Amino acid sequence: MKIFDFPEGADPNVPAELGGAGFTGEGWQTNTNYEVHSSKSAEKGGGIKISFGNFPVTMALYGKGSATELNALINSLMYESLLELDENKEYFVPRLATHWQISPDGKIFRYRINPYARFADGQPVTSEDVIATYNLCSDTTLLYPEINELAGMFYKPEAESKYIIKFRVKTDSTLNTSKQTFSGWRYFLLASGAFKIYPASYIKNLTGTEYNEKFRYKYIPGSGPYLFDTLDIEKESSFVLKRRSDYWAEKEKFSKGLYNFDFIKIESVKDEMLRGERFRKGEIDVLFIYRAADWFEKMKGEEFERGLILKRAVYNFQNSGPSGICINTRIKPLDDIRVRKALNYAYNRAQFNEKLFYNSYSYTNSYFPGSIYENKNNPQTGFNLDSAANLLKEAGWTEKTSDGFLKKDGKILELKLPFLKSQERYFTIYKEDLAKIGIKLILQETDAATLGKIGLERNFQLIPMSWINPDFPSPDAMFSSEAADLPNSNNWSGMQNKEIDSLILIYNSSEDIRKRIEAIKQIDSLAVNSYHYVLGWYIPYVRIAFQNKFGYPEGILSKSNSVIGLLSIWYYDVKKAEKYWYAKDNPSEKLESGEIENKYWLSH
Repeated sequence: MKIFDFPEGADPNVPAELGGAGFTGEGWQTNTNYEVHSSKSAEKGGGIKISFGNFPVTMALYGKGSATELNALINSLMYESLLELDENKEYFVPRLATHWQISPDGKIFRYRINPYARFADGQPVTSEDVIATYNLCSDTTLLYPEINELAGMFYKPEAESKYIIKFRVKTDSTLNTSKQTFSGWRYFLLASGAFKIYPASYIKNLTGTEYNEKFRYKYIPGSGPYLFDTLDIEKESSFVLKRRSDYWAEKEKFSKGLYNFDFIKIESVKDEMLRGERFRKGEIDVLFIYRAADWFEKMKGEEFERGLILKRAVYNFQNSGPSGICINTRIKPLDDIRVRKALNYAYNRAQFNEKLFYNSYSYTNSYFPGSIYENKNNPQTGFNLDSAANLLKEAGWTEKTSDGFLKKDGKILELKLPFLKSQERYFTIYKEDLAKIGIKLILQETDAATLGKIGLERNFQLIPMSWINPDFPSPDAMFSSEAADLPNSNNWSGMQNKEIDSLILIYNSSEDIRKRIEAIKQIDSLAVNSYHYVLGWYIPYVRIAFQNKFGYPEGILSKSNSVIGLLSIWYYDVKKAEKYWYAKDNPSEKLESGEIENKYWLSH
């Protein structure tokens, strides 16, 4: 992949005071006092094979349809931002930038780019690349409104030198109908970490449309520890990320003990049964288990008893978001809160948990479940068909057809719900319970890609959905009134509430974290009481099964994420692997299994 061979270090033509060699950092901020969650025993080498259900819709990571967990994983391994947050999400640490400055009014940010930073093709990372990335993110033809909105908060960055870049906040920038103004903390967070920097030589002068077309099936080389070669791609099947042997930050503190695998093979296996079979054969190394039945019924047998495969329930602090059924309130009769509330009363989560999920889930009664932002006073809507029927009666649904379905003004109360095969068990029960109160539910089996498409297009009445919250809540995209009408935004339900808009303004403009927490709690209460979702359930831990040939730190995963952290902090343990392969060939051999539950992060 390396094409250019620039000398190591700073350009000798750039003086120290402009970020070149000899730069002292006087008058700037930096951070060297942070911990990296990695294993002291980590060693480079080997590989890991993982599976996702669907092949990437696009490899243009700033393009339409790119907001997926798989693309977030790729983004984290191939590209870098100016700064990042530490493990506890409390302090900024260097990444592409070594130092930074924040103006007293919190509206101007300057960064000094590390002169040693290099893209995978050998080109140095400079201010020009930051500007080119910003220009791309500003282009509305990307069809990615969230990144357009972020870029729109800043003026075009200014290059003060090859290594010093300045961001200025647009004081009149608005994000939604509440006339949004962020405080310094939020602007700095976004300028520092929201933009993964691309090389200008690939994207300069490209429109969003041209970018989407040109890079739909190939990745741009980044500055991160892994690279992608189009020769390693099997369309709609698999591709490989390879560790850079010349990664510029190999010896930097922030990468100590991380990025150990020589290769990461990512396969698309849509059929869950086939994925499980391949995992048991050792053709896939790691499985994240999302269904309780799979965890309790399928993750057992000889391979587990002999320790060839390990299963772990890792308690950490994932940013769980709302899960359940999103209701499109733009469409009648779903614009009536009584109908939406009735849909909630008919959702028998207690029965699902007991009969289908082994009582392993906690109920979601918040858009921020299990976090400091959850409003504990939110209503806990339980199963009650009588209450549901009374609400429908109040809403004017009093007539019935000969087969028992409600009708009003000659129209049957009929709703459509697309679903994934794995959801059929409980949605079938839901359909039966809705029929008891006169609602006709039509279930339509589909795949994850189609669900995402119709969600973005708002082409649904009801749709199952599970969101992941960012490290810091970003209520604008899901709750703001303006986002309800923005194509491709996360406000799928059509939430429009002036009180929520005002609270978003308070959250975004406050420097006091206590006020921000309280604002989100109030937003949470208003949103839950609007019944825009039939809320479901969540688990406070990550379920994972894997071949017993890998090493990892005590917590197994990162403190606040799962698959992304795994690929960064795990390593191929040669000694474990030798025992693993020997045991595979000798059925009488057993390996050490250890405890299933890992609660390291609950005390760290």
